[in-house]
Amino acid sequence: MLVAEQSVTRAGLRSILTAAPELRVVASFGNPKKAVEASREEQPEVILVGTREGLTADAAAAQKLVSVNGAPGAKAILLHPAETSVEVSQVLTGGVHGCIDPAVDEEQIIRAVTTVALGGAVFLPAPKVQPVELTLAIDGPSPAEASLTERERAVLGKLARGLSNAEIATELFLAEATVKKHLTQAMRKIGQPDRLRAGLYAYQHGVFG
Repeated sequence: MLVAEQSVTRAGLRSILTAAPELRVVASFGNPKKAVEASREEQPEVILVGTREGLTADAAAAQKLVSVNGAPGAKAILLHPAETSVEVSQVLTGGVHGCIDPAVDEEQIIRAVTTVALGGAVFLPAPKVQPVELTLAIDGPSPAEASLTERERAVLGKLARGLSNAEIATELFLAEATVKKHLTQAMRKIGQPDRLRAGLYAYQHGVFG
C-alpha cells in the first residue's frame, strides 16, 4: 500500500512497483487518515508512508496504519531517508522496518520493498554513524571483542544495508550457503538472535559494507 501526500511521489512509486511482477500495489492514498480503513480491508504486507511533515510524522502514521492492519506481521517503510544511526534506532524502536529516499533508483526501491516483505530492514542511503548514546541499545561485545573475521564483518556490513543472503553472495562473490554460514557465526559472536538486531548492531558499531 502507498500512502504518500505528494502526488508525484505516489504516482512514480506506483509505476515502479506495479512493473515488478513479484509485487502488487493494493491501494494508494495521499492522506494517511483515509488509508486507515483501507489498511484493515486490504491487509497489505508492506505499507510505504511519506508525509510532508518529515520522519517523525511518517513514523507515527506508519505505526497507526500497521496497528490497525488485519494482516499479522504487516511492515512499514518510511519515504524519508534516516540521516543518522540515532534515527535508525528510533525508527526500529517504533516497529518500522526501513527508510528509503524515493529518489533512489528503481531497482533499489523494488529490492527494498521485497526485502522488508521477507522480514529484513532497509535504509537507503546508509545513514551516518553518530558516537552518541542510542535510543535502542543492542547488547553485545564490540566487533573487536567478538573477534569477527574480515569476511564476517563484510557480511554484517551488507546485512546492515538490508541485502538478502543471495544479494550478499552476489556482491562478495560467494555461495549463498557460505554467506549463511558466515552470518550465523557472526550473529553468534555478537550475541544477536535475528537478522534485524544483527543489522542494527552493525549500524551502532559502524560496520557498513
